This record gives sequence, structure tokens and C-alpha cells, in this order.
Amino acid sequence: MAVGRVAHSKTRGRGQAIVEFVIALPILLFVIFGIIEFARMVFAWMAVQNAARFGIRYAVTGEYDEAYCVEAGNLLGAAYVNADTDGGDPQDCQIPDSYTGADKADKERELIDMARLFSIRDVAVGGGTGLWLRPSVSGNYEQYLGLHNAAFIGLPDETGFYHITVCSNRSGQYAMDYGNYAIPLCKDVASGVLMDDAGGPGDRVKVHVEHRHPLFLPLLSNIWPSVSLNAERDGIVEKFRTSRSLGVSGPILSAPTWTQTPTITLTPTITYTPTETYTPTPTATDIPVDCDLIDIDYSFIGDYGGGFFGALVRIRNNNPVPIHLFQADVGWDLIPPSRYLWAMQFNLSPWEILDDFSPPTSWVPHPPVAMAAGGLGDYVALFKPVAEPVQGVTTVNLTFEDGCTKGITANLPTSTATLTPTITDTPTVTPTPDCSQYSMSAFTFQNYAIQRLTVSNSDVVDARVSSIQLDWSYAENFGAVNGYPNLNVDWFRWDSSYFHLGGNGDGNIDSSSPTSWSGSLPFDSGDSYSWSLDFDSDWGGGGPLSGVVSSDFGVIINFDNGCQLRRDAIPRPIHSWTPSPTPTASLTATPPPPPTDTPLPSNTPTASNTPPPSSTPTTTYTPTITPSPTRTPVPSATPLPTNTLPPPTRTNTPIPSFTPVPTNTYTPVPTHSPTPTPIPTWTPACPFDDPNWPCQPTWTPTP
Repeated sequence: MAVGRVAHSKTRGRGQAIVEFVIALPILLFVIFGIIEFARMVFAWMAVQNAARFGIRYAVTGEYDEAYCVEAGNLLGAAYVNADTDGGDPQDCQIPDSYTGADKADKERELIDMARLFSIRDVAVGGGTGLWLRPSVSGNYEQYLGLHNAAFIGLPDETGFYHITVCSNRSGQYAMDYGNYAIPLCKDVASGVLMDDAGGPGDRVKVHVEHRHPLFLPLLSNIWPSVSLNAERDGIVEKFRTSRSLGVSGPILSAPTWTQTPTITLTPTITYTPTETYTPTPTATDIPVDCDLIDIDYSFIGDYGGGFFGALVRIRNNNPVPIHLFQADVGWDLIPPSRYLWAMQFNLSPWEILDDFSPPTSWVPHPPVAMAAGGLGDYVALFKPVAEPVQGVTTVNLTFEDGCTKGITANLPTSTATLTPTITDTPTVTPTPDCSQYSMSAFTFQNYAIQRLTVSNSDVVDARVSSIQLDWSYAENFGAVNGYPNLNVDWFRWDSSYFHLGGNGDGNIDSSSPTSWSGSLPFDSGDSYSWSLDFDSDWGGGGPLSGVVSSDFGVIINFDNGCQLRRDAIPRPIHSWTPSPTPTASLTATPPPPPTDTPLPSNTPTASNTPPPSSTPTTTYTPTITPSPTRTPVPSATPLPTNTLPPPTRTNTPIPSFTPVPTNTYTPVPTHSPTPTPIPTWTPACPFDDPNWPCQPTWTPTP
């Protein structure tokens, strides 16, 4: 008895230990994973701090990667690219000596400063090694710098978001804006547009790193899926554009002193010379300006770069005195109706923001913009919306001293840009677009309820997307049935361009199907483009959107040349996640009790009754035996006599003379159970295939 009690006690002890372990295990796992999650967060915070330190250390040196000079030239415009590559020089942000323009130093400085922004960003990203980054939600930095639009920074609320902001205090022109955007951004105070700036020698520069770190701990990630981490560092830009004195004792910052500037005070002695006669020259009143010596050196209407389209007129002043731009007049066609003239500039003057929605547009600068003698100056007019090609007739007239007017005219019926605005027959050269060469793939479903398909242009003609419509009625109804009534479309993306949108593209989510977007997107020949969309308030739990397939979504993509890609959604019933039991099992109650009294082996038809099909329906047993056929068919089709016809024609009718042994003829068919024996008794007294025949089959049992 004692042994039994000991064994029972040990069993109870083991059971108690298991129960305690099961209770303690979730808490233990939560603590372990919490420690891991906290360590990940500390590591990410240190990586973000390290990224800011790397970025500022590189920013203050003034260094840059020459590979980014191409992007810098594209953003600043053709005038900068031409100056950088003058005389066959490589595009390295260093303008060669062969370039004779008076703005050489300014252009070189702007090219280098733009390339520095990309280089600082690269170094900062490298300093944040180990961070979980998602380029798909981190925007397009080149488009952000070119278009000055916060939409191109990406999606700050998405996990894996990463952005570098570089800002300086150069001449008080730039400042960090901490309150008007989702993240701190640098703004040009003078023009009010968003623009990063790396500063010049002696300026204070700031590098701000913003990152959205994901949390993976169960339960916690459902409530708090990510945490925002940021770091900021300041520094003084070294004097990389001035020569340093070597071999001087003391700190390096004391070498490039500005003590030489007082020596320039000797210049007032020049006042004794006839230099006073040059002071009135800016008014251009004493020395006349020869209009013939003002030439158009270069002109262009089309793609200006950075997504902008507009007009550029390069003026060369061959006069011995400066000239001034007093007025600029631009005639343009309102094609499409959303087009408007955004801004003008001449000879690197500050941008004049006009936002003129009705042509023509005039600009009278105050004071008039001067251009040096023997110099070159670019006049630029830019249109919006961005990425919208110039169409129709565009005229530019520039007015200088004494009413001297220089201008160009171009007729561009299509969006095809041309370097020679006088050629009006270029549209006839473009081949006719072949819409059959456009194609799109099926949707693929990715994590975070993101869907993606590929749209390809196998034609030889470029085109542009003008609108996209998504029919997601099935997903909307599926979510409503299964407890997710707030499913909505957050954004579309065409390659790396994001569009937060609602039904009208107003920046809000779209909570009902269909979802539409209109604008202009590239669709170049021979290229394929990735189109993605993101659902929010979904049931995927961070994974793909389940329960739907590609054919549940309809897609319509319209192009500016009249072509259309269309794939309609294929309707199908909505399935619920809690299926109710179906009543199909009720068929088991239909078979009656086994017909044990009917299948007698001797109950076979005699030869006298079966052979002739013309037997009359006068048999007295027809009304009384009618219920029995319902008990005979085991397979299920009992009430139709047509199902019983094949057996009689196959075995009984050919040999009526063997009546003594009719039971042996049916015994080899055991699969039909004992009940098939009365089947041969059904002999048709009339044709069954004629529904108009007024007769019924007779039942002729064996007496």
C-alpha cells in the first residue's frame, strides 16, 4: 500500500509540474522575446545615431561622388549639362576653362552642391548598417529634389521608411520645418518650396535621419507595429573652396583668415579715375544698345528635366554694355485644361512664381534683370502639372532696352519634344501606336496587403498613362461579410512614384470600390512598369490579402493616345469564414425499408407475357403493384421506368423459349441486389419517347 501511495504521489507531482510549466511558459517566452525586441530597438537607435554622425562628418568636408554629377545636371537643366561638358569635358561637376560664360563659377558651385546632397545621403545610409530598410516606401530622392513635393519622400508611417534631410543656414535662405510635414524637412525660405541644401564654406549644415523601425514581438506588434527613430547632427562646413595656408602654427581654422579684406579698402583710391562715368550704365541710358547684337544662341521647348516641361531661350549679349530684361511674354495653349504656367526665371534670377491658369502670361520683373556685356543668359518658363508634355503653339517674346524683342515660336501638336521649334511636321513622323502591343500581368499578392502587376509596352511608340481605375467590389464585400468593413485603398504606385489618393485623388483613403486616379505617367516603348496598390484595415495581419484571387479585381488603364488596357473582374459568390452545415445529408432518409417480401426468385415473367411489345394494358395488377417500383431501385432513380428498360432489352426479350430457368438468367447480376429480379416485368405497352402517347407501362407479375 505504501508503494502505491508513493507512485501516486509521484504521478501527481509530475502533473502539477506540467501544469505550472504550461502557465509559466507564455510569460517566460514573452520576457525572452521582449528582451530581444528591446535589444533590436536599442541597436536600431544606435544605427540611426551612427547614420547621422557619418552623414555630418562627410557633409562638412565638401566632398562628393562624381557619379552623381549626372543627376545634378538633370535636375539643374540643360544649361548646366552643356557647361559641364563644354568642349567634350566629362560630366564631373567641374566646368572646363573652355567655357567662357560669366556664370561659370556659379554653375560649378550649384552642380557640386547638388551632387553633395546625393553623396551625403549615400554615406548616411551606409552608416546605418543593420537597419531594416524598405526602399519601396522611402520615396524617390531625385524626384523630391526636382519637384519640391513632400509626396516623393515616401510613406513615413510604413515600417522600414528611411529619409535623410540635409539643411544649411546659407545666407539665411534655408531653414528646417519641424511642424508642417510628417517629418522635419528643409525649406527654401525665399521661395517657400521644399529643398535640401548642403551649405557652403563656413555655413552650418544639419543632417537629420528619420527611420520607422518595425516591432516583431507578438501581441505588441498588433498594437504598436513600429516605432519612429530619428537623429540629428550639426557641423560647420570646411572651407573647401579656398586655399589653406600651410606651415603656419596654430589651429587649421586660423589659417584662412579674412585679414586680407581690409587691404581692399585701397579701392576707393580708384574714385579719382573716371570710373564714376560707369555708374549710370545699369540704366542703359547713356550708351545705346544695339538690338542686332542681341542674339538667340539656343532655344528649346519640351522636357526641361526633373519632370518639368517648359521653354528655354538662351540670350547672348554681344553689346559692350549690359542689357536688361524688362518684360517676358509667353503665349501658350490650354492643352490639357489642367495645364498652367508655374514660374519664370532669367539669368539665374530668383524664380517668379506666377501660377497663371489662363494664357497668355506676362512677367514684368522689378527691377529689370541685368545681363553682363558679352555674357550668356537663360530665360526659362516652366509649366505644371509636372510630367505633362508641352502641346499646341507656344510663343516666347523677350523685351530688352529700346523695345528690342527677341523670341521663338513652336507648334507641338503631340507631346513629342523637339529641339527645333520651327519644325511643325514632326507629328507626321511618329508611327501610329499599336494598342495590341500593350499587356498587363495578373496580380501577385504580397505582405502588408500590397498587390502588384506588371504593365508592358512592346510597341515602338512612347505613350503616357492618363488614368487608372481599380474595381475591388469583391474584396469590399468579402471584408464586410467576414468582419472587416473598413477595407480601403491607401495608395497607388507606378514604379517608384507614389500617389496617396481617394476617389478623386485628393490625398484621402478610398473606402469604396472602384478607386480611380488620373494624371500623367510614363509608358515608354520597350519598357515594363510595376503598378502596385496598398489596402489598409485589411484582414491579412501583415501578410498578403487572403481569400481573394487576381480575377476578383478589375483594372482599366487609359493612355493619352486613346489606347486602353482593360480586364474586368470575374464575379463569384462571397464565401464566409464560418460556413454553416448544408442540408445535403437529408438524402439518406429517402430509401424505404429493404423490400424483403418482393424479390421472389420464382417471380419472373413467363414467356407468354414478355415477348410481344404489343401486350395490352389490361392486366389487372397495374393499379395495385404500382408502389413496389419505389422499393426496387437501390441506385436512386426509382420512379422512372425508363431507367429499367435497358435490362429487359439486354437479356429477356431475345430468348422467350427458356422460361423454365428464368431465375438463372438474372443470378449473374449480384450488384443490383435481390430487388432487380422484378425489373424484367416492366414491359412497355407504348413508346416511352413519345410524350403525347396516352398510355402507361403495365406491371405483369408472374401468377
